[in-house]
Amino acid sequence: MLHRHVIWRVILLILVLTIILSLQRLPIGQYITLGISPLISTLHAPARWWHDAGLWLQDREQLQEELITTRNTLERQTALIQQGKSLAEENKQLRQLLKITDIHGYQWRAAQVLGRSPDKKSQRLILQIQSQADDVVVSSSGLVGLVDQSLAQTAVVRTILDASLAVPVTILDSPLAALIRGQGDHLLVDFIPMEQAPAVGAILQTSGAGGIFPPGIPVARIVRVEALQGRVFARIEAKPTAHWQRDNWLAIASRIHPKEP
Repeated sequence: MLHRHVIWRVILLILVLTIILSLQRLPIGQYITLGISPLISTLHAPARWWHDAGLWLQDREQLQEELITTRNTLERQTALIQQGKSLAEENKQLRQLLKITDIHGYQWRAAQVLGRSPDKKSQRLILQIQSQADDVVVSSSGLVGLVDQSLAQTAVVRTILDASLAVPVTILDSPLAALIRGQGDHLLVDFIPMEQAPAVGAILQTSGAGGIFPPGIPVARIVRVEALQGRVFARIEAKPTAHWQRDNWLAIASRIHPKEP
């Protein structure tokens, strides 16, 4: 009895499907396709995900390469800008050096600074130039020192802050005559009576006495004048007018000896 009910239900289901198909006039293959399309979509999902992940990784690598390329370009442009600024500053220094080289009787040459001594008491410089001992070294703003020794194509410079160097100085249009000596980080002016002491801010320049330093080169600016009890001479401190700690180019003056007849 149960089998009969099952058979009738199957027959009834077949009839219903036949009627639906005849009414819609659709091929049965399309119904099969519609029926299994969710399964096919589910099976294709991992492949689509893998494809999309590959595209994402490819785009990410491309973005990283573009980022690295852009960063390298910016670094090169920054380096070129810095190089341009350095060259402009060096050109400015060289133009200013030309103003000092008007002093006659000396051969003037520009020299690049290679290094600076870490010892503040010696204040030595190394220049890229072939020179001779006691050649005068100046910057665009004043006296730097003397060439101490020359090695191959380099010259070691003893600056005016070195305690072993004394420079004869004066003040423009005055009879003042004194010596200025290095003290490591400042200068002391010797042999100036208190009543002849210059005012703070006065500029001392080379007097030309002794025949080593050309006359008229700015040396130092007075920063302190102190009267010492029981002493005739004042204690006078000064600072160099030259800023060789930051200059990349300096000028060297070699005395021109007159030719013998």
